[in-house]
Amino acid sequence: MASRIVTTSPDVTVSTNLGAWVNRRGVFDRHLKNDVFRDAKLASAQRWGMSPEGQHIELGIAEQNLFLLMSALGLSHSLYGARLLPVGTVYDPFVNRGLDALIYACYQDARFMLVSTPSGLTLAPEGGQHQSVNTPLIGIAQDRLASYEPTYADELSILMRWGFEHMQKPDGSAVWLRLSTRGLEQPARSLDPAAVIAGGHWMVAPAAGARIAIAFQGPVAPEAIAAFEELRTEEPGAGLLCITSPDRLHAGWLESKRKARGGFGAPSWVEELLAPLAADAAIVTILDGHPAAHAWLGAVRGQKVVPLGVDHFGQSGDIPDLYREYGLDTDSILDACAQAFWGSALG
Repeated sequence: MASRIVTTSPDVTVSTNLGAWVNRRGVFDRHLKNDVFRDAKLASAQRWGMSPEGQHIELGIAEQNLFLLMSALGLSHSLYGARLLPVGTVYDPFVNRGLDALIYACYQDARFMLVSTPSGLTLAPEGGQHQSVNTPLIGIAQDRLASYEPTYADELSILMRWGFEHMQKPDGSAVWLRLSTRGLEQPARSLDPAAVIAGGHWMVAPAAGARIAIAFQGPVAPEAIAAFEELRTEEPGAGLLCITSPDRLHAGWLESKRKARGGFGAPSWVEELLAPLAADAAIVTILDGHPAAHAWLGAVRGQKVVPLGVDHFGQSGDIPDLYREYGLDTDSILDACAQAFWGSALG
């Protein structure tokens, strides 16, 4: 399998953590080229020797070229009869720079794995240029692209394994992993891979008929968990939902509705997830991205949704300050829970 993987990145190879792979597999070039750092006797953790056997293609700051290359590599099975497994890394906000080429790559049914990191406000000190807001919405809207934002390493492991298989299936597609460089404490647990792949799982299952739940996605986990622990002192039956893909949840829900109109089909995964909650329950959702990515959840069972997220950008600061500024901090989540109850239960 490793011999079929080709990686590429527009100028952010090391900062998106491809360095170890490049050191082992080398940089591709049509001609043999020495590592200039080693020739100059300069200490470097990276090995930049180039050869025709290299499996990483280094690009300059050229996101459009990244997606053109991913498209070509992702069509190798139909063009040349041999499948490659392309993996491209890019800063999440700069997906927009190559969006036209990404759309056409999906239109041609190219198969690749896009990894975009860091996401949201997590490069906060660098200002708005390195902050992403709309990429979760692109992931939901783009056809032939399965989009995920896992929170923890165990979820990512499941999704990468599934993704490499999904890329090769006749009815598969390209895969997008929206990741973060924010360090998070990793839970020791056993996961249901099917739930992670389907788009979400309960970290704390709600009691039957629960009146409220918090649903989070990605690196806002610490704030969501802290708010949930406080919420449980007032509402012991509340649930904590970890969303790994609003795209897959939404797509599964639409497919279920289409089948229902035809007189057959089972409930979608998102309907099953939300079924334990009371019919009039409130769901407070949060992600480091545009809140519209979760706002549609209220249409699934008619439950009230208070969506939190980022709908503008540009401020510079550390993560706690910016999460507070944009309403992603623990206090803001608790305020949203109080709002969901119209001030009656938590006020």
